[in-house]
Amino acid sequence: MRKDYKVIVADIDRTLRDRNDQFGEINRKAFQELHRRGVLLGLASGRPVWQKLLEHAEEWELGFQFDFVIGLNGGEIYDLKKNEVKKLNPLMPETIKEIITKMEPTQCNPFIYREGYMLARWDDELLQASAKRNNNESRVVKDLSELWDEPVGKIMYRTHSAEEMDAVVVPLAKSIENDIFFSFKTRVDLLEFQDRRNNKGNGVLDFCNSYGIPMEDVMAFGDAENDLEMMKMAGYSVCLCNGMPENREIADAVTEYPAGEDGFGRWLFDHYL
Repeated sequence: MRKDYKVIVADIDRTLRDRNDQFGEINRKAFQELHRRGVLLGLASGRPVWQKLLEHAEEWELGFQFDFVIGLNGGEIYDLKKNEVKKLNPLMPETIKEIITKMEPTQCNPFIYREGYMLARWDDELLQASAKRNNNESRVVKDLSELWDEPVGKIMYRTHSAEEMDAVVVPLAKSIENDIFFSFKTRVDLLEFQDRRNNKGNGVLDFCNSYGIPMEDVMAFGDAENDLEMMKMAGYSVCLCNGMPENREIADAVTEYPAGEDGFGRWLFDHYL
């Protein structure tokens, strides 16, 4: 394995931290050592940039800001040097309406991100739990059409169980995909729709192209379906041992420790740094 990757990018949830939001000291030291060596560092998340993604550097006490942050699975790209957020390929109103209408038989609650808050069809415990977990405001529409009155980065559906997701939601979602949008799971109980052109890999590629860096100089860490393209496109990919089977299968390496035990940092110190 090479020892001179110019860019290292990582997913956040269940890659850099576990369900309890724990980010450990070994992860911190690994990021700090990479930064000291001049590596460009990035985060890649399904959440929007406004959802406190830029606050993680301070929260984790790194002492520096990330060079770039990919939000909305590649729908947003924050560039520290340019101090700007680029937005790419949102779902348009007619597409949003099509998805929500065709997904109605699942009886699941669709929700979307608007700038600064989450908007859903109705209030339920799954929406409340998500809002609390991410410290977000949540709102409920008065009329269903409010969900498609402007473009959005993605549409999300949560279920009460993995069984409900795989038996009910995923089959219908896959059946309605077309050339414009597709669906994927980011957790066993969370499915998302977005524009086919957007994925974390293309987000990283867009950033790297701005600085003449080939993707072969990128190392990527991930765990879930929305990390697959990023991992495939990177020069070297690492899956957390708690990751989904398809991610472990395509990765160049799998960590010995899970996200909750600083699997990211431990792997880097044991195999790279």
